[in-house]
Amino acid sequence: MGICVRRFLCPNKPVCSTGCRATFYYPGGGSYTGYWLCNKHHGWGTKTTAERSAAYYANKKQPQGQLIYNGHWAQGKRQGCGSMIRKRGTDMQTVYTGQWYDDMKCGEGKQFYPDGCVYFGCWLRNRRHGLGIQWYGDGSIYVGEWEADFKHGLGIHFYANGNRYEGHFSRGYKNGEGVFYHMHTGQIQKGMWENDNAKTSLMQDERDIRRNDEPTPYPIPRNYLTYPNEIMRELFQRYRPRADLPHRRFNDKVSLEFVHSSRQFASFEERLSTPTALDLHPNSGYVCTCSCSAEIPAVL
Repeated sequence: MGICVRRFLCPNKPVCSTGCRATFYYPGGGSYTGYWLCNKHHGWGTKTTAERSAAYYANKKQPQGQLIYNGHWAQGKRQGCGSMIRKRGTDMQTVYTGQWYDDMKCGEGKQFYPDGCVYFGCWLRNRRHGLGIQWYGDGSIYVGEWEADFKHGLGIHFYANGNRYEGHFSRGYKNGEGVFYHMHTGQIQKGMWENDNAKTSLMQDERDIRRNDEPTPYPIPRNYLTYPNEIMRELFQRYRPRADLPHRRFNDKVSLEFVHSSRQFASFEERLSTPTALDLHPNSGYVCTCSCSAEIPAVL
């Protein structure tokens, strides 16, 4: 009511719309619902473009459907966190969700492409710029640096067939020093690349990275202990008495080793040279030739 009164009293003065308003419909199609500031979208709001037919997009790149933006605005431009959704009839598909600045994708965000590719990472002025990861429709994955919407810098490209490239990229191609892993042949290719072509490289066979594409028809049986508790109990009972014995000193160990090594020379000693009259070596194997045996009385 206040706006109508001001329009009646000052018909030539423009009206400044600020705050939350109902749905505003544009003359050329489309609508906006949300907050305003001085006749501009500011704050949280939802904007929907006009419905277009196939004839309108005949010679244009935009596909048929409506675009719906749901997020933050600043002075009539998309700025902050928001999502862009494409509507085709009853089908709703997310195009981009993330951060915006000055009506452009800028910051961290996730983009869904029509061919099945998905990108998540940093953006700058509607272009992939910085660190990011992209999943391709054929199953390959790229993780690394981007610049001006191209793979540029250090990165790793995982191919769908299992191969892998690690190295430098430039303008979307392998350029510079890099290593290519041929997983199915077990070879490693190291060298210099230019526009996806190896100019100078060294091929190295590596058996550790060989693998089978199919499971073996002769599986390896499971290796495990049937009764592990009983085995551990038996080992503890066997070595438990020795645990209480005092530890031998280093000098004692050296002396014992010397004694063991000297035992081989014990057979060369004179066993019969003893200060007593008793035969300390009855089974020595030597025959006594003296008359000492006759002087020793018999023991009853």
